[in-house]
Amino acid sequence: MNTKGFTLIEVILVIVIMAIAIPGLISAVSFITAQQVNMVGTTTAADLAQEEMENIIAKKQSSCGTCGYANTPPTSCATPLVGTFAAVSGFPNYQKKTDAVCVDSSLASVLTDQGYKEITVTVQAVGVGPSVPNAVLVTLVTNY
Repeated sequence: MNTKGFTLIEVILVIVIMAIAIPGLISAVSFITAQQVNMVGTTTAADLAQEEMENIIAKKQSSCGTCGYANTPPTSCATPLVGTFAAVSGFPNYQKKTDAVCVDSSLASVLTDQGYKEITVTVQAVGVGPSVPNAVLVTLVTNY
């Protein structure tokens, strides 16, 4: 007999193999899709963090009455600034906070001003979509 085609057993075997493989592939694709980073949200958070950091640095470099190194956070080294998240004006789904602490030349926290302040700006997205990590910027401001 020289007939072409598949036997019933071969067809059933292929169906069983596909029934096992396809759900695994679907769950893998679903997992990968859920883990993708939202690039627009991530870029917006990074831009907002950069803007806040630039405002702090500009205030430090300015010579206005309430500007300069002494008025950059923390204004007192005895009480480090531990910020709380607050809404960002014009961006309802983003919140920012600023933390600041006085440090010495080896970047260890100190309670007296030694001419160095470590400032951390954090921006988080709320309800923007899947996977927007916090944008965190850290800088060192000096009195020199």
